[in-house]
Amino acid sequence: MLWSIFESILLGTVYLCLIVLVFSPTLYVLWLYVIGRRVSIKANGLLKLTVTTFIINAIVAYFMAHLAFDYLLTAKMAEWQGMARTSLDKAILSQERFFSSHRRYYAVGPVRGPYKDEYGLLVEKDVILEVVPAWDSHSNSETFQAYAVHIVSRDLLHATKDGKVRQSLRDSEESTRIKAKLFNSVR
Repeated sequence: MLWSIFESILLGTVYLCLIVLVFSPTLYVLWLYVIGRRVSIKANGLLKLTVTTFIINAIVAYFMAHLAFDYLLTAKMAEWQGMARTSLDKAILSQERFFSSHRRYYAVGPVRGPYKDEYGLLVEKDVILEVVPAWDSHSNSETFQAYAVHIVSRDLLHATKDGKVRQSLRDSEESTRIKAKLFNSVR
């Protein structure tokens, strides 16, 4: 709880600094306008200059936000999701190697990367992974369920022994429950 409050305060401070940085020309011209109103020598056009500067700064801020959220953040989210997928693929390979020599699957975690075990599992940095052995009643055989999520992207990936990796639905009850379990177990 305290860490969450600290993160929010830090994020708010960064956003405030960015807003001040982007709108600093407007603040400077506004200061000139206020000072110009108080001195005896009147300068014409300061109000128009202030409004024009604000409009230009607002347009620049809009395009910077558009660039950040649509291009930079999307690319980072895909990179983080790729890290989770890579860790999940390595978990599947590790489970298959272990099963071929021991005829059973082994449980992992939940663990937060970077993590490496003696069976070849490698979890990348800031990825939370859990592998749970299970029994498949349809085929009467051993199986496993593997879940991976990056701490920032928060999209849950799910895999089974058949090697298929699927992204769980974001708002499903099961996905929410598993993500909560993963995040709460590695804090």
